[in-house]
Order: sequence, then structure tokens, then C-alpha cells
Amino acid sequence: MQNNNSVIEARDVSKYYLAGKERFAAISHINILISKGEFISVMGPSGSGKTTLLNCLSGLDRISEGAVLVNGSNIAEMSDTEISRFRARNMGFVFQNYALLPVFTTVENVELPSLILGERASAARQKAMRTLELVGMGNRADFKPSQLSGGEQQRAAIARAIVNSPEVIWADEPTGNLDTESGRVIMEMFKELNRTLSSTVVVVTHDERVASYTHRSIHIMDGRIVDGQAGNQS
Repeated sequence: MQNNNSVIEARDVSKYYLAGKERFAAISHINILISKGEFISVMGPSGSGKTTLLNCLSGLDRISEGAVLVNGSNIAEMSDTEISRFRARNMGFVFQNYALLPVFTTVENVELPSLILGERASAARQKAMRTLELVGMGNRADFKPSQLSGGEQQRAAIARAIVNSPEVIWADEPTGNLDTESGRVIMEMFKELNRTLSSTVVVVTHDERVASYTHRSIHIMDGRIVDGQAGNQS
């Protein structure tokens, strides 16, 4: 399975855990091809393996078998240090619980990825402010997460994810803690960022309303893909 336009490719990927003396497959023999600029949803019920799949494709978890290629680089062969650096340069993450550091202001949370990559503090701050303006949070830059609504916290988390213009944005149940209207705003934002930044966006969800925003859905059940694995939409 090869495609010169692919940004993510999973080749026969499995992830096993030990439960006592038994080996349990969280995901099994996964093959996926995602092209640059696609907006993808990974769907499945609780316990289906969808979050494990996201974690394995992004390098947050180590796979047990197979290969995961991101822009042609097999992240499964990288050391922990190499893969951390690779994620920082090429990926952004948005989580259901926002994962903002409570002691930092909004702008301090957003500038962290740039500082981790060694950017000067002044440049990182300017870039963080520009990104907050992009997601409509410029007037909340000096607020702590506890002073923000759930929707505002998620917008701040999105700003942190996109501040370094990543190739891929991973979002794990990004509307799970939000009311219907806030969730709609967040998904409209992902749709617009996918269009304007040309970043590939992969959203894990169990919600058909969320999936309806995406170009293509990959369905997973009991650790195996049951629909949507065959390449990309035009």
C-alpha cells in the first residue's frame, strides 16, 4: 500500500497488552492510508480500540507489530527522544479534557510547544498570540483555564495544537465534554482549519454528528477496522 500523497500509513499494525498470562489485542492487523489534507473520523463504541489506534498512529503508544509511517518516516523505529521531537514538530493534539496546565495562563499554555522546540520566548509569545486571535481567544490570553468555559478551554487547546502549523492534528473526543452548541463551534473550527491550514485532521468520536463534518469515517470494532479503511476520498 503506497501513495505519494499519503501522510499517514499503517501497515499491519497490532497493539497487545498482557492480562495476567493472556495476551489481549487492543488493535489487530490495522492497515490505513490517510492522504495529506484529509479530514478523517475514527468511529466506534467504547472499548472498540479507537483511542488506542490514535495513540499508536501518533506515536503516543508503542505498537507491538507492524509499521507506522508519517511522511514516510517509520515512527515505530524511532527512539523515545526522536519520536517526542518528531511529534513536537509535526503533530498537534486535542483531548477531551483539554489538558491545559492550570497554573499557566491561556497564552502560556499555547506558547509551550514553541518553547519546547527551542524558540525564543518573545517569538513564541507573538506566535501564540496570533494563534489565539485565529481561534477567537485573543481577549482571553491572560485568563487561567479555571476562568474559561469548556468551549473556550477547547479553543485554547486547539490553538496550542496548531501553533507550530503541524502536518497532522489528532483530536480524541474533542466535543465529549461540551454542550451541543459548543461542540458544533469546535467542529466548525476544525473544518475551517483543515481547509485554511491544509493540515490533516483525525478525530476520534462515537458521535455521528461529529463524524458528519469529516470527509471520511473509519469504523473500528473489537480492535479491527470494519469499514472505511480502503484509501482516501478524492
